[in-house]
Amino acid sequence: MKHAFTAALGAVLALSAQAQELRPVKLRAICFQHSGDIKKLVAVSGGEKPKAVEFPLYTTTFSDEVEVMATDGKLTFAVPDAAAGGPSKFRTIATANAVPGPRQLAIFIPGPNDQTPYRCFVVDDSEKAFPMGSTKVVNLATMPFRFAIGEHRKEVKPGGIENIPMARATNDRGQVSVIIYVADAAAEDGWRAVNQTRWFNGTDKRDLAIGFIHPKTGQPTVNCYADSPPWIKR
Repeated sequence: MKHAFTAALGAVLALSAQAQELRPVKLRAICFQHSGDIKKLVAVSGGEKPKAVEFPLYTTTFSDEVEVMATDGKLTFAVPDAAAGGPSKFRTIATANAVPGPRQLAIFIPGPNDQTPYRCFVVDDSEKAFPMGSTKVVNLATMPFRFAIGEHRKEVKPGGIENIPMARATNDRGQVSVIIYVADAAAEDGWRAVNQTRWFNGTDKRDLAIGFIHPKTGQPTVNCYADSPPWIKR
């Protein structure tokens, strides 16, 4: 009876593995700040023959596009680990829900401790969801941010994603004013400026802004990145 149960369990596990939904997606990555010495990761898929694709974690620019597999709607990121169990020998670092589109951008931010060195958040990287000339704002903090980009004003709640269209109010050099605020009850109007700069305007690029509360310093931080996707013809 024991042998029959073991065989049946093995058959169930095999069927479960076969039932996994595998979907190819084209992935790029950006890293808010490196955590420890982990400067590259491997995207690992499920299935009977797991696929592992390595990609770098850049902090100032987007990585090149790689094709990875989403398993049951999730992306799993890992590092090689000879001590890990199973045939793949990888240790999971972070997981994230894949978005429906074929092109995805994985945003990595520092995690709270060594056991969770990174958190990951995935957004749609397509031109339809992230048009040229626009700014995509991702608020990964626990408090609202306000973005003032040229004539546009947008408040972004915690966990929110917003697209801000290209501003038209520029100076004589083609630059727009950018002021980023964080909600602060002690401020006179409830908002405190944490970043003020100018960006060049144009449809030859798009901008990504990520709001984040650093788990170690507790300070609100915003990182901004200019992006010119290589697949878009200009």
